[in-house]
Amino acid sequence: MKSWDEVVEKFLKKYFPESKTAEGKAVISSFHQFPDELLSEALERFRGLLWKTPTHGFSEPIQLNIFIDGLRPQSKQLLDALAGGKIKMKTPKEAMDLIESMAASDIAILRDRAHIPIKKSLLELTSQDAFVEANDFVVLMMIMMI
Repeated sequence: MKSWDEVVEKFLKKYFPESKTAEGKAVISSFHQFPDELLSEALERFRGLLWKTPTHGFSEPIQLNIFIDGLRPQSKQLLDALAGGKIKMKTPKEAMDLIESMAASDIAILRDRAHIPIKKSLLELTSQDAFVEANDFVVLMMIMMI
């Protein structure tokens, strides 16, 4: 009978050979936040990169530094302001708490934006809405004829 650690090691060697690990580490190391990407989206994407290469071997402080170094300057400035100084001067736990707090704010803002009423396209109109829109159109045409 093999120990759990031996089973895990055998699994990782089979599905994450050194070449795949090296490739994943390179992708993680070159992480950067996209121009229109929110902090919450960047954090989720970075966590996905770590998850895809479980054999990356980066310690939590190194992961945190890679993530922070890959952020856009505006995101870093906001985090530094939230930290009351440089975010990198915080402990990894404190820094992650601040990052997650700011990311949660992003998500709340997105959720609020999703509830802003927008003008419906013609295909989305209910029959009552369509009737009102048609009446508005008829009134507008009558005014233009006068």
